[in-house]
Amino acid sequence: MTGEDREYLFDRAQELSEILNEECIELLEMLEKIEDRVAIAKKINKLEDDGDHVFHAFADKLHEVEQNEERRINIFQQARHIEECVDMVDELSMTIVRYNTRTVSPGMKASVNAIAGCVKKEMHLLNLLRTYSPENKELFIRTLNEFDAFKVDFYKMYDMLIYGLFSQAHDTVDIIRCKAIYDAVKDIFKAFEVSADDCYKFVLNSEHVAGDVLEK
Repeated sequence: MTGEDREYLFDRAQELSEILNEECIELLEMLEKIEDRVAIAKKINKLEDDGDHVFHAFADKLHEVEQNEERRINIFQQARHIEECVDMVDELSMTIVRYNTRTVSPGMKASVNAIAGCVKKEMHLLNLLRTYSPENKELFIRTLNEFDAFKVDFYKMYDMLIYGLFSQAHDTVDIIRCKAIYDAVKDIFKAFEVSADDCYKFVLNSEHVAGDVLEK
């Protein structure tokens, strides 16, 4: 793989991350203007479709330029899990529409804000990967840990939100609606966790390849 090929792949991965960020912006807008949820969900769906095209361009190029099967799979999975997050944010917006959500609880806002913060950190992590060298490994690990902390914090929030749903007086339909939304957010954080693991594997693989080159 040439340096130009590598830059092309990182450009597409960055495009995917930017689409994910735009989805989050629209999702936050939806919670502020819940009466416009259907129209905003359509915008998010269009972004998801754009993400599919970007990912297909990434995958086609990767298949063309990377001959090592193990590395190709590792790099593919890295972008694939970003694309899965794009799909899941689209699904979250549709869940809000599907359950005819008319009011927005503080828990919903906090959940979506947590996603938005995690996406910003993911974009930073991708930029660190693009310019990675052993000298900045400490910064990379610190950023990776900060990225992972969003998941830990949300899981704690999730437990409190679910406990609140079932321990306080709530309408049954409201319980079903809110739990579906919170579960959709939790799925996104599970996908983020896999993405973080992929980033770390990419660094380990890069160092291994560099070590092999030096030995030769």
